[in-house]
This record gives sequence, C-alpha cells and structure tokens, in this order.
Amino acid sequence: TKKFKASFWGIDGKKHPLKNNEDVIKVMERLDGPDFNVDKVEKKERRRNSPLPYTTSSMQQDAANKLNFRTRKTMMVAQQLYEGLTLGSQGHQGLITYMRTDSTRISPVAQSAAHSYIAEQFGEKYSKHGSKVKNASGAQDAHEAIRPSNVFNTPESIAKYLDKDQLKLYTLIWNRFVASQMVAAIFDTVKVNLSQNGVIFIANGSQVKFDGYLRIYNDSDKSNMLPEMEENETVKKANVKPEQHFTQPPARYSEATLIKTLEENGVGRPSTYAPTLETIQKRYYVRLSAKRFEPTELGEIVNKLIVEFFPNIVNTEFTAEMEKDLDQVEEGKRQWIEVVDQFYKPFAKELENAEEGMEKIQIKDEPAGFDCDVCGSPMVIKLGRFGKFYACSNFPDCRNTKAIVKEIGVKCPLCHEGNIIERKTKKNRIFYGCDRYPECEFTSWDKPIGRDCPKSGHFLVEKKVRGGGKQVVCSNDECDYQEEKQK
Repeated sequence: TKKFKASFWGIDGKKHPLKNNEDVIKVMERLDGPDFNVDKVEKKERRRNSPLPYTTSSMQQDAANKLNFRTRKTMMVAQQLYEGLTLGSQGHQGLITYMRTDSTRISPVAQSAAHSYIAEQFGEKYSKHGSKVKNASGAQDAHEAIRPSNVFNTPESIAKYLDKDQLKLYTLIWNRFVASQMVAAIFDTVKVNLSQNGVIFIANGSQVKFDGYLRIYNDSDKSNMLPEMEENETVKKANVKPEQHFTQPPARYSEATLIKTLEENGVGRPSTYAPTLETIQKRYYVRLSAKRFEPTELGEIVNKLIVEFFPNIVNTEFTAEMEKDLDQVEEGKRQWIEVVDQFYKPFAKELENAEEGMEKIQIKDEPAGFDCDVCGSPMVIKLGRFGKFYACSNFPDCRNTKAIVKEIGVKCPLCHEGNIIERKTKKNRIFYGCDRYPECEFTSWDKPIGRDCPKSGHFLVEKKVRGGGKQVVCSNDECDYQEEKQK
C-alpha cells in the first residue's frame, strides 16, 4: 500500500478557505469514515530533461548540499582528482577535467565515449545523441565542463585507489556527467480529486512512465509520487492532520545558495567563489551558524560604511558590468586603459570623500559594568577580529583584557567543580570547555546538557544533525543511545 498526501480544497463542490479553528473542526466532524471516493483523475505528460554537466559553481553547490562539503574542501579535493592518482597497473591518471570553468560544453570524444558506455550498460534507448549545449550568458568557455577524464573509470572500479572524500566527489561528478548524456525522464503529472461526505481533497503529484537519466541520477525532486488510481474507486484514509502553514521568511544564505546567487548576478568567476567565501569569514564579517551565514557586528558596520561611501561599487550590477568589460579587454574588443580610466575617475572622488567622512565616525565601546582588576579603571567591551572581548579603558597604559565567556548552566562532567562555558577557536568554531582550565582540560565539540546516559553512564551531548535540527546522544562513541530529533 502506497501512501500519498492530499490537501483540503472545499465543501460541496465549492472552494472553501479555512479561516479559523472552528472551520477546521466542522470539516473534521464531517470526515467520519475510512474511505474516500476518487471523483476525478487528470493526467498530463511532461518531460524532465537531464541536468547539464557541472560548472565550478554547480559542483560547489551540489557538494555542499549532497556531501556536506565546504566550498574550500570541494576545490581542494577536486584539485587532487584533477592532478591525478595512481590507479594500480594503469599508472598515474588525472581523473577529472579542469575544475575552474563556467562552461557546460563537452568535447565530441567524451560525448561519444559516454554514449557507448550508456548503450552498453542500460540500452540504446537511454543514450542521448546529438545534444548541443548553450552556455550561460557571460560564460568564458575557456575550458569544457567538469567531467571524468575517462567515463569507463567508474567509481566502483577505482574506489580502492581513492580516499573517502575523493571517492565521494568523483562519484558526484561521474554520475552527473553520465546523467547529462542520457535521455529525459517522462512523467505524468497527476491531479486527483477525492471526497467524503461532500468534503473535497486534492492530491497533486506525478507518476514515472520512463525513468531516463533517473536510472542513475537522483536529483531529489520532492514531488508527491502518486499510485495508480481510477475514477470511482475508493482509497483508505491513513490520517488527517489539521496543520496550519505560515509563509516563511527567506532563509539566510548557506555556502551553496550564496554561490548560486553570486553566479546569477554575474559576480565573480569560478576561480573566485571559494576565496570570496573564505575571505568574508577570515575577516569576521560573517560567521557560520547551523551552516548558514550570519553577519557579525563588525560585518554590519563595514557593510553600512561601504554602502554609504561606495554605493556604486557594491552594486551587483556594477560588478557584473565590470566582469563584462574585463572579458572584452581579454578578447581585444576594448583597451584596458579606457576601462580603468572609466572606473578610476569616479572611484577616486568616492575614495576622497570616504577618507574624510570615515575619520569622523567613531565606534563607541560599551561599558562592561565592572572595573579592571589590574589598575581599577572601568572595563569596556571592544570589538576585535574574533568577536567581542573585555578590555581596560586605560589602554595603552593598561593592557588587561579578558575573554567574554558564555556559561551554559552545566557543571563540568570531568572535574564536577567547574562550569561549562562556550568558547571559540581561532577559526571561530564553537566548542565547550571547563572554566577551570588549565586545571581541568575538559573540551567537547558538542554541547553537554547536564544529564548522564541511562545506558553507559557517560555524559549526554546535543549534536547538530544533518538537514537542520538537534539530537541528544551519548558522548561515548561505542554507545548507541540517542533521543528523538528536535527541530
């Protein structure tokens, strides 16, 4: 028995919005039986084309979403695959093409090899012939798309020569390339009207008619897959959930969505995405929290000043236009002196205004509320490269500083005397330690919660889980105790 979802539509043939809880209760009261009648089934055929092979940005996005790789890690592993590895008796081989590219072009030789492989493994009907790819506007096309250098080097056949991360990324690239050379998947989009006692529900979804490229590539379409249904048959109700849905505000950028937005706005090049993301974190303009970028106070201040004094330069349209101008210089269509002159004259004026205006802006220190234990002067809260810290207001005569510690209300599970505090590494990653350090050297990447494991007796911690949310687990890796995931 296959389950599927249907949403309330209306009553007695008319669309009926549910305005409050009373309306919901009235509908629920009319649903007194287990069976729904299938009133109407509408089908429409559609094709879902195979994905394009990877560019740098699409590879970085997929590696972040599917492999949980940071952008820097993706490029480092891709570099290793490009430079090559020793494959036993086959010798040293480069496994992928150049990984900094904005082109989706595939060489005829690679296309032919892919078609041979697909026909051999899945049958001729799965192989796409004569496909032509149109590159995105502004693509330089200096290198072809990212693909395996030899499609017959399947992930399974060379797995023993690769480490875990290399195999994961190579598999991602290989699957995407082979899928790009396969035919479209064919679906029926299906709309089903269901009713009971005049209460109408509608299920929208799809049914696969021919899997095509989905034979090897799951592009995680979250559409509701519906079973075969015919008009006038009955389906069993599994459950009815009176859920209320709210419009969600836009989510903060992850590495993947930020790269996608940069690409869509024409900002940057394949070689600059990873360094850009690294720079804004190194300078502490943003920090990663639950894999989403949050602006720091320093970042907000810098952004406010830059937007105020250099509004044209931080405009995404300006950046995209400058990329086009530089491409034209490279192609010999414009003189570099003309482009630089056109940029520099207005920029010089903005820079002069900024140098005068920024001198007048002072970022005031917050009072800390206690005195320096060295000289007795008031302590203040300052903003540094790694966040806020306490410092003596009598600087530079007194250089006393203290870290701002955040207690989490849990006793140290090692010494049972100190309190657990939240700390940060130089790379701004949060960890937890005892405030009696160095007397007690307890540290943990995961947050202790002040309870012991009922199975092993070790302390319990709160871990962030993939896909968002948290879960309480035992800190002992050999113990499998875990509690229900929480959002």
